[in-house]
Amino acid sequence: MADKRDVQTWVSLELSRIGEQKATEGTLEAALRRDLGVDEAWPIFIPSTTYTRNNKKVTIHLMEGYAFVGSGLPETSYFALERKQLVVQVMSTKPPKGLRTLSVISDKHIQDMRMKMRTLITEGIKVKAKVDILDGLYTGLSGSVLDVMGDYVLVHIELRSIEIIATIPRIFVEITST
Repeated sequence: MADKRDVQTWVSLELSRIGEQKATEGTLEAALRRDLGVDEAWPIFIPSTTYTRNNKKVTIHLMEGYAFVGSGLPETSYFALERKQLVVQVMSTKPPKGLRTLSVISDKHIQDMRMKMRTLITEGIKVKAKVDILDGLYTGLSGSVLDVMGDYVLVHIELRSIEIIATIPRIFVEITST
């Protein structure tokens, strides 16, 4: 049986206005990594996603104003974020006579949020749906969905002289009809 101390948990961060702005810009993760002094491998989850669609930035928020960072660093590293520009508060408890202690949430909750994010981004894309391709190699073309495979769709594109079946990231397609 695995030791429960080895299971990933997450520290909740309440973001400042600057932190929320960086989330919308898509730069919050890098800024948090810098402020925590961690590398690319350290788990960080920001429950929003920013991408470009039709040359415009689009941000979808699942939970505005919060970010989650993997636990495992010294508690002082997390609390030090409150003295920086990005974080208003690190979620914690403070007994009447005692030290402040991090409040953590389970990895299952984060995985559930990740699934909800995927659903928000790609809602309604089903087999046989007609779609326009908004980004990537096939930008500007239309087709019909042959299969939905996680974060990708298999799209049948008919041109005058050729038919193409392409695998396209779901966020790069927009439904025109179902």
